[in-house]
Amino acid sequence: MSNRPRFSIVGVLLFLLFHHALMALSLQYPILSRRDALLTGMSGTLMLSPQLEQRLTNFAKAFENKRPDSILLRTNEPTDPSNPYKGKLQMPTVGYSFYKTKDNVDECLRIALFNEVAMIDVATQYGTNDAIGQILRDLGITGGNVPTKGMRNLVFFHHKISNSDQSASIKEVKQNVRREMRKLGLDGKKSFLDLVSIHSPLTDKERRLTSYRALLELQEEGIIKAVGVCNYGVGTLNEIIEAGMPAPAINQLELSPFNQHKDVVAWALKHDMKLSCAAWSKLSSVNGPQKEWDILAGIAKQKSATKAQILVLWALQMGYNCVPRSGAGSKLEKLAILENSYKGVNRIEALTEEELDILNGLDVGLTAGHLGRRDGWDDDDVSGDDWDPTNFVK
Repeated sequence: MSNRPRFSIVGVLLFLLFHHALMALSLQYPILSRRDALLTGMSGTLMLSPQLEQRLTNFAKAFENKRPDSILLRTNEPTDPSNPYKGKLQMPTVGYSFYKTKDNVDECLRIALFNEVAMIDVATQYGTNDAIGQILRDLGITGGNVPTKGMRNLVFFHHKISNSDQSASIKEVKQNVRREMRKLGLDGKKSFLDLVSIHSPLTDKERRLTSYRALLELQEEGIIKAVGVCNYGVGTLNEIIEAGMPAPAINQLELSPFNQHKDVVAWALKHDMKLSCAAWSKLSSVNGPQKEWDILAGIAKQKSATKAQILVLWALQMGYNCVPRSGAGSKLEKLAILENSYKGVNRIEALTEEELDILNGLDVGLTAGHLGRRDGWDDDDVSGDDWDPTNFVK
Protein backbone atom coordinates (compact mmCIF):
# COMPACT_ATOMS: atom_id res chain seq x y z
CA MET A 1 0.00 0.00 0.00
CA SER A 2 1.26 3.47 -0.83
CA ASN A 3 2.37 5.66 2.07
CA ARG A 4 1.54 8.84 0.17
CA PRO A 5 -0.99 11.03 1.98
CA ARG A 6 -4.46 11.07 0.47
CA PHE A 7 -6.50 14.25 0.24
CA SER A 8 -10.13 14.36 -0.74
CA ILE A 9 -11.34 17.00 -3.16
CA VAL A 10 -13.76 18.23 -0.50
CA GLY A 11 -10.92 18.57 2.01
CA VAL A 12 -8.82 20.58 -0.42
CA LEU A 13 -11.76 22.86 -1.24
CA LEU A 14 -12.47 23.40 2.46
CA PHE A 15 -8.82 24.25 3.06
CA LEU A 16 -8.77 26.75 0.19
CA LEU A 17 -12.02 28.32 1.40
CA PHE A 18 -10.66 28.64 4.94
CA HIS A 19 -7.37 30.11 3.66
CA HIS A 20 -9.24 32.61 1.48
CA ALA A 21 -11.37 33.68 4.45
CA LEU A 22 -8.29 34.21 6.59
CA MET A 23 -6.63 36.29 3.88
CA ALA A 24 -9.74 38.43 3.49
CA LEU A 25 -9.94 38.94 7.23
CA SER A 26 -6.27 39.91 7.46
CA LEU A 27 -6.74 42.52 4.76
CA GLN A 28 -9.77 44.00 6.48
CA TYR A 29 -8.39 43.77 10.00
CA PRO A 30 -4.58 43.76 9.94
CA ILE A 31 -4.23 42.42 13.49
CA LEU A 32 -0.93 40.69 13.42
CA SER A 33 0.53 37.93 15.51
CA ARG A 34 4.23 37.20 16.01
CA ARG A 35 4.02 34.13 13.78
CA ASP A 36 1.46 35.01 11.11
CA ALA A 37 2.01 38.66 10.32
CA LEU A 38 5.50 40.07 10.13
CA LEU A 39 7.75 37.15 10.74
CA THR A 40 8.50 33.70 9.48
CA GLY A 41 10.71 31.09 11.05
CA MET A 42 10.67 28.32 13.61
CA SER A 43 11.68 28.00 17.26
CA GLY A 44 11.86 31.72 17.86
CA THR A 45 14.21 32.40 14.93
CA LEU A 46 13.14 35.73 13.49
CA MET A 47 13.52 37.04 9.97
CA LEU A 48 11.75 39.42 7.65
CA SER A 49 8.90 37.69 5.88
CA PRO A 50 8.87 38.19 2.08
CA GLN A 51 5.61 40.10 2.47
CA LEU A 52 6.97 42.61 4.98
CA GLU A 53 10.26 42.96 3.10
CA GLN A 54 8.39 43.78 -0.12
CA ARG A 55 6.20 46.34 1.67
CA LEU A 56 9.22 48.05 3.21
CA THR A 57 11.14 47.94 -0.06
CA ASN A 58 8.21 49.56 -1.88
CA PHE A 59 8.11 52.28 0.74
CA ALA A 60 11.85 52.82 0.47
CA LYS A 61 11.67 53.25 -3.30
CA ALA A 62 8.83 55.73 -2.96
CA PHE A 63 10.64 57.54 -0.16
CA GLU A 64 13.81 57.84 -2.25
CA ASN A 65 11.70 59.21 -5.10
CA LYS A 66 10.60 62.11 -2.89
CA ARG A 67 7.02 60.93 -2.43
CA PRO A 68 4.70 63.73 -1.31
CA ASP A 69 3.99 62.17 2.09
CA SER A 70 7.21 63.63 3.52
CA ILE A 71 8.37 67.01 4.72
CA LEU A 72 11.86 68.43 4.39
CA LEU A 73 13.89 69.22 7.51
CA ARG A 74 16.90 71.50 7.61
CA THR A 75 20.23 69.85 8.33
CA ASN A 76 23.77 71.18 8.61
CA GLU A 77 24.52 70.22 5.00
CA PRO A 78 24.91 72.83 2.24
CA THR A 79 21.73 73.69 0.36
CA ASP A 80 21.11 74.63 -3.26
CA PRO A 81 18.29 77.05 -4.25
CA SER A 82 17.86 75.17 -7.52
CA ASN A 83 17.39 71.84 -5.72
CA PRO A 84 14.93 71.96 -2.78
CA TYR A 85 16.04 68.50 -1.59
CA LYS A 86 19.76 69.22 -1.34
CA GLY A 87 20.88 69.53 2.26
CA LYS A 88 17.45 68.52 3.54
CA LEU A 89 16.25 65.42 5.37
CA GLN A 90 13.03 63.77 4.24
CA MET A 91 10.75 62.96 7.15
CA PRO A 92 7.50 60.99 6.70
CA THR A 93 4.48 63.17 7.40
CA VAL A 94 2.80 60.48 9.50
CA GLY A 95 4.63 58.43 12.09
CA TYR A 96 3.74 56.38 15.14
CA SER A 97 4.28 57.45 18.75
CA PHE A 98 5.29 54.95 21.42
CA TYR A 99 3.88 57.11 24.21
CA LYS A 100 2.09 54.82 26.69
CA THR A 101 2.70 51.66 24.66
CA LYS A 102 5.01 49.91 27.12
CA ASP A 103 2.62 47.01 27.73
CA ASN A 104 2.17 46.25 24.01
CA VAL A 105 5.30 47.64 22.40
CA ASP A 106 6.14 44.39 20.55
CA GLU A 107 2.81 44.14 18.77
CA CYS A 108 2.46 47.90 18.25
CA LEU A 109 5.77 48.04 16.39
CA ARG A 110 5.02 45.02 14.24
CA ILE A 111 1.59 46.29 13.23
CA ALA A 112 3.02 49.72 12.44
CA LEU A 113 5.81 48.28 10.26
CA PHE A 114 3.42 45.93 8.49
CA ASN A 115 1.26 48.90 7.55
CA GLU A 116 4.23 50.81 6.12
CA VAL A 117 4.60 53.26 8.99
CA ALA A 118 8.24 54.18 8.49
CA MET A 119 8.71 56.81 11.20
CA ILE A 120 8.85 55.82 14.85
CA ASP A 121 8.63 58.44 17.58
CA VAL A 122 10.47 57.29 20.71
CA ALA A 123 11.71 58.88 23.91
CA THR A 124 13.76 58.09 26.99
CA GLN A 125 10.66 58.86 29.08
CA TYR A 126 8.57 56.23 27.26
CA GLY A 127 10.84 53.40 28.44
CA THR A 128 10.35 51.37 25.25
CA ASN A 129 13.71 51.72 23.47
CA ASP A 130 15.10 48.42 24.78
CA ALA A 131 12.10 46.45 23.50
CA ILE A 132 11.98 48.32 20.19
CA GLY A 133 15.69 47.77 19.67
CA GLN A 134 15.40 44.03 20.25
CA ILE A 135 12.64 43.69 17.67
CA LEU A 136 14.50 45.79 15.10
CA ARG A 137 17.67 43.74 15.64
CA ASP A 138 15.66 40.55 15.10
CA LEU A 139 14.32 42.00 11.85
CA GLY A 140 17.77 43.07 10.69
CA ILE A 141 16.82 46.75 10.60
CA THR A 142 19.33 47.75 13.28
CA GLY A 143 22.31 46.06 14.92
CA GLY A 144 25.88 45.66 13.71
CA ASN A 145 28.03 48.12 11.87
CA VAL A 146 26.08 47.78 8.63
CA PRO A 147 22.49 46.54 9.13
CA THR A 148 21.55 43.64 6.87
CA LYS A 149 20.14 44.36 3.43
CA GLY A 150 20.41 48.11 4.01
CA MET A 151 17.18 47.98 6.01
CA ARG A 152 18.21 50.77 8.43
CA ASN A 153 17.16 53.49 5.98
CA LEU A 154 13.61 52.13 5.91
CA VAL A 155 12.87 53.46 9.39
CA PHE A 156 13.06 57.13 10.34
CA PHE A 157 13.97 57.43 14.03
CA HIS A 158 12.87 60.44 16.07
CA HIS A 159 14.25 60.18 19.60
CA LYS A 160 13.45 62.67 22.37
CA ILE A 161 15.79 63.25 25.29
CA SER A 162 14.09 63.57 28.68
CA ASN A 163 14.46 66.28 31.30
CA SER A 164 16.83 63.98 33.19
CA ASP A 165 18.90 63.54 29.98
CA GLN A 166 19.41 67.30 29.79
CA SER A 167 22.54 68.55 31.49
CA ALA A 168 24.89 71.49 31.90
CA SER A 169 27.59 69.11 30.62
CA ILE A 170 27.84 68.58 26.85
CA LYS A 171 29.68 65.31 27.45
CA GLU A 172 26.89 63.97 29.64
CA VAL A 173 24.17 64.83 27.12
CA LYS A 174 26.12 63.04 24.39
CA GLN A 175 26.53 59.98 26.62
CA ASN A 176 22.78 59.94 27.29
CA VAL A 177 21.99 60.03 23.57
CA ARG A 178 24.46 57.24 22.81
CA ARG A 179 23.00 55.14 25.64
CA GLU A 180 19.55 55.24 24.00
CA MET A 181 21.09 54.55 20.60
CA ARG A 182 22.61 51.35 21.99
CA LYS A 183 19.19 50.31 23.26
CA LEU A 184 17.76 50.82 19.78
CA GLY A 185 20.53 48.76 18.20
CA LEU A 186 22.15 51.85 16.68
CA ASP A 187 25.60 51.26 18.12
CA GLY A 188 27.70 50.45 15.06
CA LYS A 189 30.31 52.71 13.48
CA LYS A 190 27.92 53.94 10.81
CA SER A 191 24.84 54.17 13.04
CA PHE A 192 22.86 57.38 13.28
CA LEU A 193 19.57 58.87 14.48
CA ASP A 194 17.55 60.77 11.92
CA LEU A 195 16.19 63.32 14.37
CA VAL A 196 16.84 63.99 18.06
CA SER A 197 14.79 66.53 20.01
CA ILE A 198 14.70 67.95 23.50
CA HIS A 199 11.44 66.52 24.88
CA SER A 200 10.45 69.55 26.94
CA PRO A 201 11.74 72.95 28.04
CA LEU A 202 10.97 72.24 31.71
CA THR A 203 14.51 72.41 33.10
CA ASP A 204 16.40 75.71 33.07
CA LYS A 205 18.09 77.94 30.50
CA GLU A 206 21.59 76.56 31.06
CA ARG A 207 20.58 72.92 30.63
CA ARG A 208 18.31 73.67 27.68
CA LEU A 209 20.99 75.54 25.76
CA THR A 210 23.82 73.19 26.68
CA SER A 211 21.73 70.18 25.68
CA TYR A 212 20.83 71.82 22.37
CA ARG A 213 24.49 72.64 21.73
CA ALA A 214 25.42 69.02 22.46
CA LEU A 215 22.89 67.83 19.88
CA LEU A 216 24.35 70.23 17.32
CA GLU A 217 27.80 68.78 17.99
CA LEU A 218 26.46 65.25 17.51
CA GLN A 219 25.02 66.48 14.22
CA GLU A 220 28.45 67.72 13.17
CA GLU A 221 29.84 64.28 14.06
CA GLY A 222 27.26 62.58 11.80
CA ILE A 223 25.48 60.86 14.71
CA ILE A 224 22.34 62.94 14.24
CA LYS A 225 20.91 64.14 10.93
CA ALA A 226 18.58 66.85 12.29
CA VAL A 227 18.03 68.58 15.65
CA GLY A 228 14.63 69.51 17.04
CA VAL A 229 12.68 70.46 20.14
CA CYS A 230 9.30 69.56 21.61
CA ASN A 231 6.74 71.67 23.46
CA TYR A 232 8.76 74.88 23.01
CA GLY A 233 6.99 78.22 22.97
CA VAL A 234 8.25 81.47 21.50
CA GLY A 235 10.18 82.34 24.69
CA THR A 236 12.34 79.23 24.76
CA LEU A 237 12.69 79.24 20.97
CA ASN A 238 14.07 82.77 21.12
CA GLU A 239 16.67 81.63 23.66
CA ILE A 240 18.24 79.46 20.97
CA ILE A 241 18.48 82.28 18.43
CA GLU A 242 19.77 84.75 21.04
CA ALA A 243 22.51 82.25 21.94
CA GLY A 244 23.71 82.36 18.32
CA MET A 245 22.57 78.84 17.43
CA PRO A 246 20.45 77.78 14.43
CA ALA A 247 16.70 77.35 14.88
CA PRO A 248 15.42 73.82 15.45
CA ALA A 249 14.54 71.85 12.34
CA ILE A 250 11.18 70.96 13.90
CA ASN A 251 9.08 71.62 17.02
CA GLN A 252 6.69 68.89 18.16
CA LEU A 253 3.83 70.05 20.34
CA GLU A 254 0.15 69.50 21.09
CA LEU A 255 -1.09 71.10 17.90
CA SER A 256 -4.71 70.59 16.90
CA PRO A 257 -7.71 72.57 15.65
CA PHE A 258 -8.43 73.26 19.34
CA ASN A 259 -5.00 74.73 20.13
CA GLN A 260 -3.33 76.02 17.01
CA HIS A 261 -0.42 77.85 18.71
CA LYS A 262 -0.56 80.65 16.15
CA ASP A 263 2.37 82.48 17.73
CA VAL A 264 4.57 79.37 17.41
CA VAL A 265 3.36 78.82 13.83
CA ALA A 266 4.32 82.40 12.92
CA TRP A 267 7.76 81.89 14.52
CA ALA A 268 8.20 78.66 12.57
CA LEU A 269 7.44 80.35 9.25
CA LYS A 270 9.97 83.08 10.00
CA HIS A 271 12.75 80.65 10.98
CA ASP A 272 12.13 77.76 8.54
CA MET A 273 11.10 75.39 11.33
CA LYS A 274 8.66 72.56 10.65
CA LEU A 275 5.90 71.61 13.07
CA SER A 276 4.75 68.23 14.35
CA CYS A 277 1.44 67.40 16.03
CA ALA A 278 1.37 65.03 19.00
CA ALA A 279 -0.70 64.03 22.04
CA TRP A 280 -4.24 64.01 20.67
CA SER A 281 -5.51 61.18 22.87
CA LYS A 282 -6.88 63.48 25.60
CA LEU A 283 -9.01 65.53 23.21
CA SER A 284 -11.95 63.12 23.45
CA SER A 285 -11.84 63.03 27.26
CA VAL A 286 -14.19 64.89 29.62
CA ASN A 287 -11.57 67.65 29.77
CA GLY A 288 -11.58 68.01 26.00
CA PRO A 289 -13.43 70.65 23.93
CA GLN A 290 -16.90 69.10 24.05
CA LYS A 291 -18.80 71.38 21.67
CA GLU A 292 -15.90 71.72 19.24
CA TRP A 293 -15.23 67.97 19.34
CA ASP A 294 -18.83 67.35 18.25
CA ILE A 295 -18.29 69.61 15.23
CA LEU A 296 -15.20 67.61 14.24
CA ALA A 297 -17.19 64.41 14.77
CA GLY A 298 -19.81 65.68 12.31
CA ILE A 299 -17.17 66.14 9.62
CA ALA A 300 -15.83 62.65 10.35
CA LYS A 301 -19.31 61.17 9.93
CA GLN A 302 -19.80 62.90 6.58
CA LYS A 303 -16.53 61.41 5.33
CA SER A 304 -17.08 57.94 6.83
CA ALA A 305 -13.87 58.46 8.78
CA THR A 306 -12.86 58.29 12.42
CA LYS A 307 -12.30 61.47 14.41
CA ALA A 308 -8.61 60.62 14.71
CA GLN A 309 -8.36 60.31 10.92
CA ILE A 310 -9.80 63.81 10.55
CA LEU A 311 -7.09 65.11 12.88
CA VAL A 312 -4.43 63.40 10.75
CA LEU A 313 -5.96 64.83 7.55
CA TRP A 314 -6.04 68.30 9.12
CA ALA A 315 -2.35 68.02 10.06
CA LEU A 316 -1.35 66.83 6.57
CA GLN A 317 -3.28 69.57 4.82
CA MET A 318 -1.83 72.20 7.15
CA GLY A 319 1.66 71.00 6.18
CA TYR A 320 2.50 69.44 9.55
CA ASN A 321 4.03 66.14 10.56
CA CYS A 322 1.97 64.10 13.05
CA VAL A 323 2.56 61.08 15.26
CA PRO A 324 -0.77 59.50 16.27
CA ARG A 325 -0.63 56.67 18.79
CA SER A 326 -2.76 53.72 19.71
CA GLY A 327 -2.16 50.77 21.96
CA ALA A 328 -2.63 47.14 20.97
CA GLY A 329 -4.72 45.94 23.88
CA SER A 330 -7.88 45.44 21.81
CA LYS A 331 -8.90 44.72 18.24
CA LEU A 332 -10.08 48.30 17.74
CA GLU A 333 -6.79 49.72 19.04
CA LYS A 334 -4.83 47.53 16.67
CA LEU A 335 -7.02 48.56 13.77
CA ALA A 336 -6.47 52.22 14.68
CA ILE A 337 -2.74 51.88 13.97
CA LEU A 338 -3.62 51.16 10.33
CA GLU A 339 -6.47 53.69 10.17
CA ASN A 340 -4.28 56.54 11.43
CA SER A 341 -1.31 55.74 9.18
CA TYR A 342 -0.66 57.63 5.98
CA LYS A 343 -2.00 54.64 4.06
CA GLY A 344 -5.14 54.63 6.18
CA VAL A 345 -6.02 58.30 5.82
CA ASN A 346 -5.02 58.37 2.18
CA ARG A 347 -8.16 56.36 1.43
CA ILE A 348 -10.31 59.23 2.67
CA GLU A 349 -11.37 62.20 0.57
CA ALA A 350 -9.36 65.31 1.40
CA LEU A 351 -10.87 68.00 3.57
CA THR A 352 -12.54 70.71 1.53
CA GLU A 353 -11.64 74.38 1.98
CA GLU A 354 -14.93 74.83 3.80
CA GLU A 355 -14.18 71.94 6.16
CA LEU A 356 -10.68 73.27 6.82
CA ASP A 357 -12.16 76.68 7.62
CA ILE A 358 -14.60 75.07 10.05
CA LEU A 359 -11.81 73.16 11.81
CA ASN A 360 -9.56 76.21 11.92
CA GLY A 361 -12.39 78.08 13.58
CA LEU A 362 -12.38 75.72 16.58
CA ASP A 363 -9.29 77.18 18.30
CA VAL A 364 -10.04 77.57 22.01
CA GLY A 365 -6.41 77.66 23.20
CA LEU A 366 -6.74 74.31 24.95
CA THR A 367 -3.86 73.93 27.41
CA ALA A 368 -1.98 70.82 28.51
CA GLY A 369 -2.87 71.59 32.12
CA HIS A 370 -6.58 71.54 31.32
CA LEU A 371 -6.31 68.37 29.25
CA GLY A 372 -4.19 66.54 31.82
CA ARG A 373 -1.48 65.74 29.27
CA ARG A 374 1.81 64.38 30.65
CA ASP A 375 3.97 63.76 27.57
CA GLY A 376 7.43 65.03 28.56
CA TRP A 377 6.76 65.98 32.17
CA ASP A 378 5.17 64.77 35.41
CA ASP A 379 2.28 65.84 37.64
CA ASP A 380 4.61 67.92 39.80
CA ASP A 381 5.46 70.14 36.81
CA VAL A 382 1.86 71.20 36.20
CA SER A 383 0.87 74.30 38.17
CA GLY A 384 -2.79 74.57 37.24
CA ASP A 385 -5.52 74.44 34.63
CA ASP A 386 -3.96 77.20 32.52
CA TRP A 387 -0.48 75.67 32.56
CA ASP A 388 1.16 74.81 29.24
CA PRO A 389 4.81 73.94 28.49
CA THR A 390 4.90 76.46 25.64
CA ASN A 391 4.45 79.24 28.21
CA PHE A 392 7.31 78.01 30.38
CA VAL A 393 10.42 80.14 30.72
CA LYS A 394 12.88 79.69 33.60
